[in-house]
Amino acid sequence: MEFPFLYLTVALSLGIIIGRYVFHPFAFLLLLAISVAISLWRYLKNKNVSLLLLISFIFVGAILSGNAFNSPNPYLKFEDKFITINGKVYEVKEYEGYAKYIVKPPKLPKVLVTQYGGKYPSEGDIVSIRGIISIPQKATNPGGFDYKLFLKKKGIYAVMRVQGYAVDIVGKGNLNFIEKVIYAAKQKTEVNYINSMPERDAKFVISIFLGDKLVDDETLGQFRTAGISHIISVSGMHVAIITGFILYMLSLFNIRRYKVPIIIIVLTFYAILTGANPPVIRAALMASIALIGTTYGKKHNSINSLSFAAFVILIFNPLMLWDVGFQLSFVATLAILYFYKPIREKLSMLNPKIRDLVALTLSAQIGTIPFTMYYYHYISIISLLSNIVIVPLANIAVVLGFLSAMIGLIFPPLSYFINYINIPVVEAILYITKLFNSFPYASINTIVPPLYVIVLYYGILTVLLSSFDKKTKKISIAIALTFVIAIFFYNYLLPKDLEVTFLDVGQGDSTFVRTPHGKTFLIDGGGKPLFATSSFDVGEDLVLPFLYYKGVMKLDGVFISHTDIDHIGGIITVLQQIKVDKVFIGVQKVTDENFKKMIKVAKEKNIPVIFLKKGDKVEIDNIEIYVLHPDPQNLIEENPINNNALVFKMKYKEMEFLFTGDIEKPAEEVLKNLDIKTDILKVAHHGSNTSSTQEFIEKANPKVCIVQVGKNSYGLPDERVLKYLQEKAKVYRTDKNGAIIVKTNGERAYITTFLKE
Repeated sequence: MEFPFLYLTVALSLGIIIGRYVFHPFAFLLLLAISVAISLWRYLKNKNVSLLLLISFIFVGAILSGNAFNSPNPYLKFEDKFITINGKVYEVKEYEGYAKYIVKPPKLPKVLVTQYGGKYPSEGDIVSIRGIISIPQKATNPGGFDYKLFLKKKGIYAVMRVQGYAVDIVGKGNLNFIEKVIYAAKQKTEVNYINSMPERDAKFVISIFLGDKLVDDETLGQFRTAGISHIISVSGMHVAIITGFILYMLSLFNIRRYKVPIIIIVLTFYAILTGANPPVIRAALMASIALIGTTYGKKHNSINSLSFAAFVILIFNPLMLWDVGFQLSFVATLAILYFYKPIREKLSMLNPKIRDLVALTLSAQIGTIPFTMYYYHYISIISLLSNIVIVPLANIAVVLGFLSAMIGLIFPPLSYFINYINIPVVEAILYITKLFNSFPYASINTIVPPLYVIVLYYGILTVLLSSFDKKTKKISIAIALTFVIAIFFYNYLLPKDLEVTFLDVGQGDSTFVRTPHGKTFLIDGGGKPLFATSSFDVGEDLVLPFLYYKGVMKLDGVFISHTDIDHIGGIITVLQQIKVDKVFIGVQKVTDENFKKMIKVAKEKNIPVIFLKKGDKVEIDNIEIYVLHPDPQNLIEENPINNNALVFKMKYKEMEFLFTGDIEKPAEEVLKNLDIKTDILKVAHHGSNTSSTQEFIEKANPKVCIVQVGKNSYGLPDERVLKYLQEKAKVYRTDKNGAIIVKTNGERAYITTFLKE
């Protein structure tokens, strides 16, 4: 078998996927035992056991994955309760105004703590923390971010957000020898950078060499647009640079006998120093295997080495199969192994060094484009140019950063001198990146490619690399493209049911509507989930990922009920990021800062803003929208932003939806005299007792009530309101059900929830 670890890794990965969705531990163990027994029997009979061995690893993967996904969470019984936890502190990362760190209590899983203000603990400190325990959420919207899985991959089962006064540092923990060495080396290296470089440059070097994401969001966005994010994510490139530099230095001093153990020790130390991320582990393992093979006369097989690295990572942590860094690292490396040489041969007219860099960049991009679109929703148009210009500079910055780190552990003054040399290199990288970022259409936003498109893309690449003749390749590709076109025609051109998705945006409202002929519009776009950080943007982090997942790059309209942040919060980002034909909002009695900001962005983007009032009608693809409120002749004085919110009835054939914003009793008193009868009611003000009066609900007489609400300190939804609604209709809640999807042919409605109860 030429690639034994490739087949073993594929079998293990298949088992891990099966174990996530189908978990029967006793059945898997029994089947594994049977497979091992048969394999042993066949081995004794001198027969091939390859197939049974692969089957065995499928069951191994299923058991590992099932146990990882279904392991009990001991913090569940403390959810939303005020408790005190004691434990050792790890991975302290300080930001402006707050710090994040991991606390490991004795005999319990890790907790991620976000501390605002006060004295931050250091690595290894023993702390006592008082606060409310929260359990991380999994994705609650289609295409959403699975925060629960993201943390579980790191062994984190709960989160706490606390003020500084709730944290007591009660002692120093007993770090083991390796922990002490790693922590001391990292701390000293960071201090050397900070003491001898401008703050921005120091943070950049710490990011590219040590892996701590200290670069500000604006700079991160610039690197993403330029298609060079890999520079500030410690990965195989950094390991390759360091390995090459060490080999060069060893050859200068004619040290050949001990080069393998020296490099393996340095790479192991570096991998631990940077947090043992999958790309670094993968690169360190591959480099070590390659060195051992070439040094001791064994034929080096890159595919086998890559597969072995993946196999080791997945055996220790099967959840890493769903890690973006893991996926991108291995796919990019695999693409380079297959495409680098053919592309390089086609570029013989270029300078050798430029040719190598272009071939490397193109091959990696060919392999990772679907993943970049799927996870990050963009494609960088200028990445080839930016990689050619910036990567050589980044290589110099990494080498100087490495030299500074190693020398700084022994003689800091010399490391300061090296850092001074590195300053103009870093400044050049940041300046050129900013320059490229200013180019028009430097990158373009994209939809999330459907799974079948991704499968067909890699299928076509496989066919192109195969030994098939040209005719067979052309026929295969033609069939694949025909299949894609047929599905596209079915999905986007043939009429379907009306689809209304009430999104879970935490404490706020946002609803997406797709008409039978594919017109799309958004009703509100605000909110904030419990796990949100200070840099959270509901538009960027929740609404846009959903739109990209649904294949939406243009909205035919945006309706804003009113300008409270929990309704308009993400609209600004949506207006900035994708094309919007029109903005609809009710006549305003009060124009607050949120309103002014929205108007400013709309003007900048040349988006017409249409003010609606009672009696107006908007029609989008046979969907009729009847405006019931506000009445400019009778604007309400009490709580004017809420009570003059835009209220409308959306009608498709015989099916009616009533959207009520955050209106309260004064507005309901006015509306109850109008035609508000509806099939589906978006409950006002997140189920507050300031709304949903019995008379209003009686008049509306809904069959289904949707409460858009998140975890909050306001006591929403009110228990009495909820009880009354449940007596009258079927009630769905976004905090319990996640996104609520309503599909209707105009006569009957079919409702599904993203989270299954």
